[in-house]
Amino acid sequence: MLTSYDLIMLDQNYQTKEDIFDVVAKKFFNKGIIQDEATFKTALYQREAENATGLENGVAIPHAKSNTIKKPTFAVIRLNHPINDWQSLSPENQVDLIFLLAIPEEKAGSYHLELLSQLSRILMKKESINNIKQAGNPEEVLEALNIEEETKETTQTNNQGLILGVTACATGIAHTYMAAEALETAAEEMGYEILVEKQGANGIEDRPSEADVKRAKGVIIATDIELQNMSHYDGVPYIKTKVAEPIKNAQSLINQVVNQPFGEHLSNTTSEKNVDSEKNTIGSEMYQALMSGISYMIPIVVGAGLMTAIPQIGGLFFGIEGGAIENAVYANSSNSVISFLYYLNLFGGFIFSLMYPVLSAFIANAIAGKVGMTAGFIGGGLAGGMMYSLNGIEDHAASGFLGAIALGYVSGYFCRFLNNKIKLPKNIQSLKPMLIIPLLSILLVYLMNLYIFEPVGDGLNNVLFDLISQSSGIYAVAIVVAMATAFDMGGPVNKAAFAVTMALAANHSFPMTANILGCIIPPLGIGMAVILNQYIFKKKNIYDETLEAAGYTSFISGIIGISEGAIPFALKNPLITIPLNLVGSAIAAILATIFRVEIWFPIPQFWGWPLIEGLVPYLVSLLVGVLFVAIGNIFIRDYLTNKRRSSRY
Repeated sequence: MLTSYDLIMLDQNYQTKEDIFDVVAKKFFNKGIIQDEATFKTALYQREAENATGLENGVAIPHAKSNTIKKPTFAVIRLNHPINDWQSLSPENQVDLIFLLAIPEEKAGSYHLELLSQLSRILMKKESINNIKQAGNPEEVLEALNIEEETKETTQTNNQGLILGVTACATGIAHTYMAAEALETAAEEMGYEILVEKQGANGIEDRPSEADVKRAKGVIIATDIELQNMSHYDGVPYIKTKVAEPIKNAQSLINQVVNQPFGEHLSNTTSEKNVDSEKNTIGSEMYQALMSGISYMIPIVVGAGLMTAIPQIGGLFFGIEGGAIENAVYANSSNSVISFLYYLNLFGGFIFSLMYPVLSAFIANAIAGKVGMTAGFIGGGLAGGMMYSLNGIEDHAASGFLGAIALGYVSGYFCRFLNNKIKLPKNIQSLKPMLIIPLLSILLVYLMNLYIFEPVGDGLNNVLFDLISQSSGIYAVAIVVAMATAFDMGGPVNKAAFAVTMALAANHSFPMTANILGCIIPPLGIGMAVILNQYIFKKKNIYDETLEAAGYTSFISGIIGISEGAIPFALKNPLITIPLNLVGSAIAAILATIFRVEIWFPIPQFWGWPLIEGLVPYLVSLLVGVLFVAIGNIFIRDYLTNKRRSSRY
């Protein structure tokens, strides 16, 4: 039994959420259900901060999943007077019936967790809720819940066709199953057959067969987290929304997926394999972790690009030379707008510095959970060279985005190993995630970056310097410089290419033309690919919504001379993106060399054009390189998308 008579509290006069949490935590502790009241309440409040736990019809389902919980349990609290400020999916919800769930961290996948999932389904039935509200004693409440006998009814096939659904919430319990129940109920009322996959605390449940996927009219993806193995649904019309949305608007979502889907579902990579979670390989796990890191990094890149572009371009309207807004003399300008633009530019640079830590942290989080995030975040900061820039140390080779990826994997797998292998007595168990794992993992990340990844970056610098200095002929130098600059988009190879060509330009030995082209062609070409595809070629499903937004930011970044806007595309599809960047930059460099274009100043932004010797041939060379990258991206992605889709049928 998951509850008891003394945990069913009827007609109480508690006035706040805090009162309820305090009372229930004390009851759970006295009954030996939890080990520590404070830890349990912290888990409850953390869950409250993630998403609304109030629903509608006066119901709320606060819940916590924690190692301090010994066994799955729930309490029922019915109030005499509703709580009006409980954050709820329905704004007018006044909470007077609370189901408070406690789920042990290690019980995922157990029979008890199945029963808690069934409880979540029961809460979607108004008849059950009304019976509980009218119950005269705890026995009648248990009878209304009837958890042990609750079974899922088989949905019958209707003539409207088959709809699929995928639901997932942060904790994998309540909202996951309630959203599924809401979709099933609405589909039955509308005459559709429906199959809903749940990606919850039990893993992947109720995944439809490939035959069902092929005949489906559409799939509704309702999630607050990164989903697993979604290539199973490729080629199916889809919509995507928050996990709470079906609870409120299930029928409208079904109408939308049938009549106005976003398009056909396409996974984030052309090489992802369709594997079940129980057959998950280390390769697919690493891929999923990388995709998770990228998905969190893209908004950082977009925000940084915009915050950098605005002051750079805005300064031109005040007669400030292009790129000069970053000069500290403008910090205390008498013109408050100029001063604001200076600090906004600093702000954009600060956001860019968070790109690698976020990437690495969420790679580690996807592998090890929260215990991996600390080491991952710090490892990403080391890879981005934050330790050196904060201390004013210049000319130090950082490991760049490749180092951030590697350190994310190191952090994730090492922290997961420690979390699984270290066993402590219950009274000091909290030391493991709070002290032992951070201490050991942070130290490992620092040592590996210092003695492995940074030397690799420094070695690349030396190899590149030797390669350029030993290259014979202006065309060979131009090709090597352009390709090295385009290779890692702001990483150690890019910076080494800049340092070498800057030294050559300083004594007028070789212009910086190839370096400038290699800097801006990747972000401009990738951004142009998104723009051309949207308005001219209109190939379906080669970019998802996230990458389409990132494409515009990449294009803007290229205009103002920032390579990093192209990184999300390179990380998601390196075998497509990086070779096209290299070849497109090399072609442009060769053309510019043939046309005798010379650029002697390190100004890749458009405001450096007046300084170019041979501006028209430079723009022609640039356009050829950009179009090569753009059109190559569009048609290669389209070919691989069609090839994969045809192999499914």
